[in-house]
Amino acid sequence: MSNDDDLEAAVRDLRAEVDALQTRIAAIESELDTDPPPSAGDGTGGTAVESDTATPETGQPHESEAGPQAGATADSDAPVDERNWERDIGMKWLGGVGGLALVVGVVFFIRLAIEAGYLGPLGRVLTGTAGGLTLLAGGRYAAERQGYDRWGRLVAGTGLAIAYFSVYAAYGFDSYRTAIGTPLWTVLLALTVLVAATAALSVRDHAPTVAGEAFLLGYVTAYVGLDASTFVVSPAYVVLLTAGLVAIAAVRPWSRLVLGSVLPTYVLHLAWLERLEPPAAVATVVLVATFAIYAAGVYVLRVSDRTDRWHRRLVEATTGLNAVFAAILLEGVVRRLIPTAPDGVAVGAVGLALGGVYAVTESRLGQQDSAAGMLAVVLLAVSVVLAADPFVETVGLLLLLCGALALGSRRGAMAVRVGGHLVAVGTVAKLLAVDATRLPAFSLADPLATATGRPAAYLLGIAVFYALARWFGGASTTVPGIDRELSMATPYAWTATGLAVVLLGVELSGAGLSVAWAVLGLAFVGIGLALDARSRRLQGVVVLGLVTTKVFLYDTQGLDTLARTLSFLVLGGILLVASYAYARWQGEEPLKRLSR
Repeated sequence: MSNDDDLEAAVRDLRAEVDALQTRIAAIESELDTDPPPSAGDGTGGTAVESDTATPETGQPHESEAGPQAGATADSDAPVDERNWERDIGMKWLGGVGGLALVVGVVFFIRLAIEAGYLGPLGRVLTGTAGGLTLLAGGRYAAERQGYDRWGRLVAGTGLAIAYFSVYAAYGFDSYRTAIGTPLWTVLLALTVLVAATAALSVRDHAPTVAGEAFLLGYVTAYVGLDASTFVVSPAYVVLLTAGLVAIAAVRPWSRLVLGSVLPTYVLHLAWLERLEPPAAVATVVLVATFAIYAAGVYVLRVSDRTDRWHRRLVEATTGLNAVFAAILLEGVVRRLIPTAPDGVAVGAVGLALGGVYAVTESRLGQQDSAAGMLAVVLLAVSVVLAADPFVETVGLLLLLCGALALGSRRGAMAVRVGGHLVAVGTVAKLLAVDATRLPAFSLADPLATATGRPAAYLLGIAVFYALARWFGGASTTVPGIDRELSMATPYAWTATGLAVVLLGVELSGAGLSVAWAVLGLAFVGIGLALDARSRRLQGVVVLGLVTTKVFLYDTQGLDTLARTLSFLVLGGILLVASYAYARWQGEEPLKRLSR
């Protein structure tokens, strides 16, 4: 072989390598244009796994989807944004609208065939099914063999829809069902085979969009199954679909596909419960199985190689939706299954199950399932509220709050601590909205009611919040989005003081309330000065400011002369005492002392 021949062969090899690189660049650009990008700093492995674009098997360039080649036309000199805009219209919108128009055209063709009598019902079903399968196969060939990824998948999705609805027409249209005599089980079997085959091919082709369409049509099939004479078909179909999604997640970690299936799954279960009213035991088994399958799916997604932030958020959202829907539906079913069971049993059981999920994820994977840990605590709190009377609810919430914060701090479980903080917020809201109006007030004539009434509930809450503030001590936490650390004790201490102010406000009135608030403010100032605690001093100053506002704005007009006089005298004396205490405490270095 001459030198010229060697040089020509080397040039051909280089040209082939350049063409292959250009094809890969086009595929990457298509992927970035269809999938939401992960946040900055996220891993890129997950994006490569969950891609709507498959690399063509051949290394040859394709004129419609390959990148600009050597000696490209003037279009390659256009700005990137302009080329992306033109590509979106040319491939996405024209292809999508064209697919929709084709589906509508098939529908009109069926109608025309019915009116003109061109084909019998069976012939129309077979023609539509064959045409849809042809488009599906052609689209796959264009995407896998020719490299027209996006266009090929649009065509494949269009063909799937045409084939699916053609088969569905054999049972869904009364005239077709009467003419063909198609039993429901035959249509369900045909639709199931079509959906399963398409899903399997989508996994092989790395095409989550087509797989999502297949499963969506699978849920439509499950809804059709509600017409069956038995209550087993539809829930069994939905459970099998969910298990199929989890099986796919073990191969392709398509977290969006799993998350998107949660809502239709539980909506179909709800429709099944409302329309067919199955036995409570069967409904309980179905709902528990669905919850468990999704929990396993979340575990499988966490085991995968995807670690980007977008994937983690979708997985946590799946955990949350699964738990909430399962708790709501199970609560109603368990009430029918065990009429004597207290309310909130099912919600509490789901919360305990989430706690187990959190523990298993942490021990086996070394990860913290934030959604599971937080929702476990919240659902347990909801179960307490549903099961008990107002006073016992408050006691249970306070115990749960202390347990969650202690466990979270001991095990380093941030999600459990966050759940505890949410329970604290809910407990305060319950004290203000429920206990303040529904629990009995203080009464010497009825000690038992007082012991389980409003003062006791508030005093328990105040004591627990002050104890937690002292337990946190100097601990701090960093709030996302704020580049500073905040004390964990401060919110609890201020909340306890606020509850004390509210308790006096609902139990007392008039001059008695003014005196009580003034004494409380003086006590906080004194404690703050004695312990050199600035937070306590500020709480006392705020309470004194509140009582001063009340005395000057309300007591001057809303009280009689004697009560008004008493309010002013007590307030004036207490303010003077507090001022004198400040003067003695600051000593010779007031600025230095006040800043501590």
